[in-house]
Amino acid sequence: MTSGEKNLASWGLADIFAMLRWTIRRWTLKHIWRRINQPFRRRRQRRNNLLATLPFAKDPSARPTAGPAVVFGEFAGLHGLGRAAAYDLKLVRVRHSAVTSVDIGPYVRGRPVEPFALGGPFDNAYFLCQPDNYALICRLLSPHALAHAYRVGRWVWETPLFPNDWRFAERMVHEVWTPSEFSAQAFRGALDVTVRVVPHAATTPPESGLDIRAGLGAPASAFMGLAIMDIISCPERKNPWAHVRAWKRAFGDDPDKILVMKLRVGKRTRIVLDELSELIGGAKNVRILTEDFSNEEIAALHRAADVYVSLHRSEGFGLNIYESLLLGKPVVATDWSANAEYGPSFATYLPVEYKLERYNDWMGHYADGNFCWASADVDDAARLLRGVARRHVT
Repeated sequence: MTSGEKNLASWGLADIFAMLRWTIRRWTLKHIWRRINQPFRRRRQRRNNLLATLPFAKDPSARPTAGPAVVFGEFAGLHGLGRAAAYDLKLVRVRHSAVTSVDIGPYVRGRPVEPFALGGPFDNAYFLCQPDNYALICRLLSPHALAHAYRVGRWVWETPLFPNDWRFAERMVHEVWTPSEFSAQAFRGALDVTVRVVPHAATTPPESGLDIRAGLGAPASAFMGLAIMDIISCPERKNPWAHVRAWKRAFGDDPDKILVMKLRVGKRTRIVLDELSELIGGAKNVRILTEDFSNEEIAALHRAADVYVSLHRSEGFGLNIYESLLLGKPVVATDWSANAEYGPSFATYLPVEYKLERYNDWMGHYADGNFCWASADVDDAARLLRGVARRHVT
């Protein structure tokens, strides 16, 4: 029996009926209308991105130098991409004589976009953000500000297929940095620019001095698991339901075995919280946090945890996985995509069996759905979690 068959066989009638109920709840008239309009919204977005970035086409003769650089990113962003940009800014500072950083986070979150004087001229420009934000950056600047700069794009992608919505950005960058070979394979062959695998310059999350367990009501003696995920755009990829199922299969409602799930949710995905609550039932050992956490608080969560859990379907890098491994924490993670590259080099990496299955996502997040991603074996994850808990010493 394959891991996927074991996974299916482990589902009971309650799981099947729950999935039917959730499907009916998800497909409201509003959601159906949104899905019908999705291709048209994507088409408009592609057109807007192209028009906004046309005046910012790269100079083919530009070459990288050790001279001044300007760097764009969400450096104070309360999510993984923002933390990754902050890490990578340190890497850029080592490479160049002078660095000007521009935090685009406030504009992403709604601050009115007004062009400003950037200074320069700059020999180099780094876009430490996804191409989705390039049009916004271009509205902040005049074309001459980057006219002759050598430009590097930091792109992360989590499926085996190149996202054609990003095609416009190829005209803006001379090369692409991506943190994993998994991402690089999606870009190579699709792009006529150099693609380099440059892992995020992540370091061990610092000591914060915060007693995060006390705030969560988790005793120091309790075995605490942690899962951090952004489910604003594609809950299926992060697969929070599998985390609850694996924890309950491993430990039931044991109050000394606590799973903390830190989620970022959006207005269209808040329904997932109801589904998770239904899975959790009356158990008190699964805690869901949805408020924004600072980077200091995220670091405190990592340090407080006894195991990190990521039963994702696909990762372009998996920064939280990587940070936990740097701390020497046991990490129970789906052994597919980017983390399967670096995970085995850490003694505390515990790979979860999986099967590949066709992409299926009620949010329709990916325009090209002709690919497979992983379905973690929940029973295997539960087995690994029980093993970590047995070795746990308070």
